[in-house]
Amino acid sequence: MISTEELLKILEKSESSTLDFKEGFYDFANDRDLKNTAKFIKDVISFSNTIRNENGFILFGIKEKADKNIELIGLKNSIDDSILQEKVKDKVFPRPFFKYYELNYENKKIGILEFPIVKYELPITPTVKLKGLEVGKVYYRNGSSNTEANAIDVIRINDWFKSLPGNLKLTLSDKISEILKRLTLNQEKLSVITTDLLNISKIHGLTELEIFCSAQIKGIKQNEAENHKYRIQKMFISPNGIETNPYSFIDITTDMIKKEMEKDDSFFEYRMLLNHSIVKIEELLERFKNNKTYATVKMTSQHLFGKGDYDINVFIFENNIKDVYSNIKQKTIDELMKI
Repeated sequence: MISTEELLKILEKSESSTLDFKEGFYDFANDRDLKNTAKFIKDVISFSNTIRNENGFILFGIKEKADKNIELIGLKNSIDDSILQEKVKDKVFPRPFFKYYELNYENKKIGILEFPIVKYELPITPTVKLKGLEVGKVYYRNGSSNTEANAIDVIRINDWFKSLPGNLKLTLSDKISEILKRLTLNQEKLSVITTDLLNISKIHGLTELEIFCSAQIKGIKQNEAENHKYRIQKMFISPNGIETNPYSFIDITTDMIKKEMEKDDSFFEYRMLLNHSIVKIEELLERFKNNKTYATVKMTSQHLFGKGDYDINVFIFENNIKDVYSNIKQKTIDELMKI
């Protein structure tokens, strides 16, 4: 908490990347669409991510006029720091450190949101989509405005955090809780969350979790199927291919194709490990969104059965990909609950 003397020094400054004046507080009372909550969260993220050599401040109840002089307005109502902490805790990652308090100056109540310099493991980003906030985007202060960071900005902010002395203040429990929330919100690609989780597992020496995340990112080896049963799916295989008439007036559905395969003696149901990397699985999901009925993968009998040397077509349907993707997500949650 700053003193009155320190407040006077701050009031002599103009708005900048580390200082903002606001005439009133965020109007949380009229916040049906969470527009005002989003403004607050964006300010918290932006100030926390800003490269600086001093604490950042937002002062409420103060108006900066066109001539850069300030006018003391004061706040009518008080707000507790715990309310602000609650509004942020489940909407950003990593969880930022800030404090809110109020000082009386010249019979005016001045609200102070203070952002200390804290070492985080990576730039702070939203984990929920709100007005003006995109999940996974990095925001920082550029002059007196909040700005979305480009790729170079993100690298510089990340390097700055790494250069700061001291230990990361975010506990492992905080990190796990945040990842669990991101997994259940279904707003981010699983590949992004898995990469973040891999970094956490390395930092905290979580060997089993690191092996699990690495396997999802790199893909599963065929001889490791026993350890990844959640990726096994029932599919159709055949030495023959299939053709559909592109000029047919009938829309060919997945069920129609499966029924034809069940009637054909050259097609067999086969339980098989989908060993693709998580990125490849997400690519397949995108392909199925574009009205793709099935995907075909050519494999050899030697690869599938350990004998013979002839080609086999493996037919993958959308439900196979969706089920595996869902299973990987649930398995990730299960692994986190063990920690």
